[in-house]
Amino acid sequence: MLHRLLFPVLFFLAPRVLPRALKFVRLVWRLTFDKRVSIFLRMLLPLAIIYIISPYDLLRDSIPIIGRFDDLIILGLALLLLTKLASPEIVDEHMGRTPPSNRPEDKDPASVVDGSSRIIDDE
Repeated sequence: MLHRLLFPVLFFLAPRVLPRALKFVRLVWRLTFDKRVSIFLRMLLPLAIIYIISPYDLLRDSIPIIGRFDDLIILGLALLLLTKLASPEIVDEHMGRTPPSNRPEDKDPASVVDGSSRIIDDE
């Protein structure tokens, strides 16, 4: 019964969610191997994967709700910390975004006067 509802929802949401998810996975992959990102941030994802694989948990599975999802919570926190605490310039570079320009001619081209200059030496 559930599959009759699940498949149409997946086919409806997949074109919207899948490209964003692939971009996010590519960003996390690149940030994990970028030497400009702190080693502590780069180690968050491998440590989270080791925690998921290991049979030991911080919260036992007998705790009703949180005990079952603690692995996903740890993985989500690792991904969130990696993407939010990395330098915004590095994240923008890996996402393919161009940084905003501080040049006055890019902000308001009408107020910039073109001209030339020369240095006159008095001596």
